[in-house]
Amino acid sequence: MRITNVDTLSAYFDRLVTERIKWYFFKKNGLTDKVEHQEAVIKELRAKMSTLYWECLEDGKYDYLNEKRTFKESSIIEELEELIVNDINIGEADRERLAQATSDNPDTESLIRNEKRLRKANEGRARNKNQIDQNFKNEIEK
Repeated sequence: MRITNVDTLSAYFDRLVTERIKWYFFKKNGLTDKVEHQEAVIKELRAKMSTLYWECLEDGKYDYLNEKRTFKESSIIEELEELIVNDINIGEADRERLAQATSDNPDTESLIRNEKRLRKANEGRARNKNQIDQNFKNEIEK
């Protein structure tokens, strides 16, 4: 039994997106040692995703415990694209909140706006991950 946010396909997708975003900024800022570290993490994530995929195909099932949230029906690719956008929005909102929180004159409106943005992106992220796992399960267990 796999657990969402730990070792499900959607958790791996989500982590891969996050690690690739980190890789991008390390590369952009010329932080070679961190780029190499991210590449190692990404390689391991890909290996885990491949193992999960082949295990499910071999077993003919995909058992997982999902988060209890509401979600809509959609395809895995559409959900993955939304997951990427939600992950980016989480990072952007978090960076803006941090900038305001460490500012000499924080903008309360900006803090509130970015807190709402972060909450919305987190809820969307959970919904995307649930749907990815459900769609994958449906495909494997046809």
